[in-house]
Amino acid sequence: MLSIPQYLDFSQSGKTREICEFFLELLKRKSEVLYLHSQQVANYSASVAAKLGLSKKEIGMIRTAALMHDIGLLSVPNNILNKYPYLSTREMSQYKRHCIAGWSMLENMEEFSGVIDLIRSHHEKWDGTGYPKRLKGVNIPLGARIIAVADYYDSVINPCTARWQKNHQEALQELLGAMGTSFDPEIVRAFIDSLAPGKKIRPIPIYTKSNGKKKAKMAAERIADVPAKVAETPTTEEYTEK
Repeated sequence: MLSIPQYLDFSQSGKTREICEFFLELLKRKSEVLYLHSQQVANYSASVAAKLGLSKKEIGMIRTAALMHDIGLLSVPNNILNKYPYLSTREMSQYKRHCIAGWSMLENMEEFSGVIDLIRSHHEKWDGTGYPKRLKGVNIPLGARIIAVADYYDSVINPCTARWQKNHQEALQELLGAMGTSFDPEIVRAFIDSLAPGKKIRPIPIYTKSNGKKKAKMAAERIADVPAKVAETPTTEEYTEK
């Protein structure tokens, strides 16, 4: 977890803070996993927003949206949540509605007018294949693009989540392989750099059965400042250094 202030230690007071705490307490009662995941995603998202040079106000809004990004799951039965991602078509359709559900819970609250679109759009993808509105590229709010990367990383790397299945290296490889498809390339760069400040991002090979080295080279060239040499690419060990 990133060494930055804890999830509610930012400029937020009065009714906004009370509403956040109320929904987070409900989320905690439903699932300790989701509650902890929300805190992690909020910290990662705030760190990336700071790395991108956003204002204090923008960072606060993105952190708030990240904290609340999964409150729509309050409307999803636990038997579906416990099976995710191994769901039937009908169950998946119900699960995907959580983005709209979260947006609906806050849409009439003036205090959250600047964050509800981020909550609704955090499962949109850079190539337009996401949900619920199939937004594409920069049409996806910047904060939602940040939350999407943080949400994915924490969902597969953190032992407090039910889907802990990949190590740090594997998660980074998947993020890099999804640059330009699922995720905004600029956000992925900022996210990786925020995990290891001062470390230069190096080419990392991403292989698939269909295009092997070609895809590895493309993934490397997206993030390297110099032409990638796929045959001699370094590993992700430098990112795991503490």
